[in-house]
Amino acid sequence: MFDIAFSELVVIGLIALVVLGPKRLPEMARAAGRWTARIRRFIEDVKRDMGSELRREELAELRQVHQQITETKQLFENTAGSAFSSIAEIRPPETAPDYQVKALPDAAVSAPAPKKRAPKPGRNKPAKPKTKKTPARQSHVRTGRKSKS
Repeated sequence: MFDIAFSELVVIGLIALVVLGPKRLPEMARAAGRWTARIRRFIEDVKRDMGSELRREELAELRQVHQQITETKQLFENTAGSAFSSIAEIRPPETAPDYQVKALPDAAVSAPAPKKRAPKPGRNKPAKPKTKKTPARQSHVRTGRKSKS
């Protein structure tokens, strides 16, 4: 925070020891610790208060924007509703057209199923059954062979 080296702290401590003496130095160190703790708490409180005020202001702005959007939405809905009602008055509603159902020809309904092709000779060979060769006896014990090392 303040860029004070350890050697500088030692010099400050020695000067304080000489000026205050060995009896009053611990009391003054405690008092200095209390003051620094109070200052830190004060700074944290100020930061917290500033953050809450900023959030309050942001929320107020967001509420204002939300209100403007709601008003704009209502304006669009009212305008669209009046436009649709004026269009409905100008043009009468169309009647649904009569669709005629046409019958499909019998050939389309009962079409024959496609025929399967016969396999070409020589191309499709019957598959051979695969057999796995397994030794008669499996052993996990090393054999007496010597390794080539």
